Amino acid sequence: MLTIKIGNRRIKLLNWLIFIAFIVLIVYLLFSLIYLLPIFSKTYNYNLKKDNYELKEKIIFKNAHLKCNVKEIYVLNASDNLVKSAINKDLIEDGFKKKGNSYVRKTNSFGTCKNERKKYLKEHQKNYVSYKLNGNKKDILIYGNKYDDKYVSARINNKSVNDVSVQSNLNEKKVGSYIISYTLNISKYYKQRLYRKVLVVDDEKPNITLEGDREITLDYGKAYVEPGFSATDNYDGNITNKVVVTNKINMKKPGTYKIAYSVKDSSNNSAKEYRIVIIKEKEEKVSREEPKIEEKDGLTYVNGILLVNKTYSLPKNYDPKVNNKALESLKKMQADAKAIGLNLPLVSGYRSYKTQEQLYNKYVKKDGEAIASTYSAKPGHSEHQTGLAFDIGSVDRSFQNTNEAKWIEQNCHLYGFIVRYPKGKTDITGYIYEPWHVRYLGIDVATKVKESNLTLEEYLGVN
Repeated sequence: MLTIKIGNRRIKLLNWLIFIAFIVLIVYLLFSLIYLLPIFSKTYNYNLKKDNYELKEKIIFKNAHLKCNVKEIYVLNASDNLVKSAINKDLIEDGFKKKGNSYVRKTNSFGTCKNERKKYLKEHQKNYVSYKLNGNKKDILIYGNKYDDKYVSARINNKSVNDVSVQSNLNEKKVGSYIISYTLNISKYYKQRLYRKVLVVDDEKPNITLEGDREITLDYGKAYVEPGFSATDNYDGNITNKVVVTNKINMKKPGTYKIAYSVKDSSNNSAKEYRIVIIKEKEEKVSREEPKIEEKDGLTYVNGILLVNKTYSLPKNYDPKVNNKALESLKKMQADAKAIGLNLPLVSGYRSYKTQEQLYNKYVKKDGEAIASTYSAKPGHSEHQTGLAFDIGSVDRSFQNTNEAKWIEQNCHLYGFIVRYPKGKTDITGYIYEPWHVRYLGIDVATKVKESNLTLEEYLGVN
């Protein structure tokens, strides 16, 4: 058998190999034991405070079986639930698992933990990472505006960086609370985040529009008929159905009453409008001659005057076209008005039953029957079908404040016309104030109606 001579001694080769193997085994066992000892387990605690959250971080480095095992434990502290929810989502996407109130992530790599510890220590050095929001951590965006993101400022090891990814669920067109997340990538496993909360709010109050007159005078005991109203909001759109009307009118108690119209939108912005209603003193009824009511071919004449209103109608086939005498008087009135600088164009004259039906149905579709019936007649109940009525000037609420409207009110009787639906008489005529709508009666009758300060129905003594 082979031998090895050492000095004066000869040692067998087999024994020498056994000796070397024994030494290697002892070294292996010693190293394995050393890696398992707690003295080679290092724990570091960090407290990361950002603009609107705090992360308490515990990192444990432990060698075992020639591997570095890293265990990260985060405890989250955020006062805002929306921010908290966003951080929760981001940590889970980063590979953390939620365990109770903590988030845990484990990684391992071959070799000792020396290099891993150095890297983490460096990354957590004070001022190594400077990361902050530009602008406010909580922004308010007024609905309808564009959001201007102020972004973030980031420096790593005193050098500016732009490796920031942005995620946002912001919807500028919907009122609500949103989060913008800014992620700074520092290393393969280590990130810092900032969160900005954006509130999209609607601070514009709704708009209430009152149909008819804002001040209405009623005879004692006469029922109040609501002229109508509508409400719109810049965010919610049409909110007429949300209007609350407070009406405490006592028709049998003379005085001045206020009807309140109030509405709130979905953002709790509120608006209020008022209508004044005056109940006149009770008057003793003066006996008067009963009106003579005649019906000829489906037409109703009261004291010889053709009457069309919500009670008295015209046949569907009644088609007289425009009345020539009324048209001549209108042209003379228009010419005289033009001579003094007033413009009274013809907006609408004769309308057939079918045309009125189309108009009325369009208005009902737009505003509903209750409101449409305050400014448009049902087919068969329109004065325009008689050929004796005209809309002149402008069919717009603002027309009542013009010099043209005032001139019509004061002078149209001189040409045989009356303002058919006068101010403050909606409860009698059934229609809102229409300063542009005139009806031909002839100069004599029109002057008498004008001087009486009555509606045509009141003058004739009918409803």
